[in-house]
Amino acid sequence: MIRFTQRHIIFAAVALAALLDFSANWLAAHALLTIGPFLIPAGTFLFALAFTTYDFLRRQAGLRPTLAAIVLGFAVSVLYSVVWGGGTGRVALAGIVALACSSTTDLLTQSVTLRWRIWQYVGASNAVSLLVDTVVFTTIAFAAFPLEVRLHIVEGQYLAKIAMTIVSIPLVYAARAWAERQATAPAGAAA
Repeated sequence: MIRFTQRHIIFAAVALAALLDFSANWLAAHALLTIGPFLIPAGTFLFALAFTTYDFLRRQAGLRPTLAAIVLGFAVSVLYSVVWGGGTGRVALAGIVALACSSTTDLLTQSVTLRWRIWQYVGASNAVSLLVDTVVFTTIAFAAFPLEVRLHIVEGQYLAKIAMTIVSIPLVYAARAWAERQATAPAGAAA
């Protein structure tokens, strides 16, 4: 059986975060969901998972791999917008600007919360950074919509991101435990 090293796990997490960022931006440019009274860009759920992946990376491997994931996700999103138009221009631009603002906010928040319990660390950093993302994205992407509609989008998008964060916290614990088992397993041992 293959034994994964810490380096393999970090590389996979960086790639996953970038893929989630790209997928979230693509979905946001192509679909707006109605869930109850809320309007939610389709990429909202994946974007929250990307930020939880950043939290895992920062806690597990430090700042450099986290920055690598953010830069890679940003670069792929910009490339998609430039080469293929990124869906609607304003939505693509909103996704890129919001990603830059919220990723920076996430890194700054993580600096304060890094030593907290995992659920507090992930919850607090996501609550702050995803609020920034939601407000920036909605303000730019849906600027032409009436204020009441934009507020419904902000409410729904933020609630969906927080719900996804809560659901994903056990995944951080599981991924961390799995990574620690992999790091301590003798060579040739089953995963």
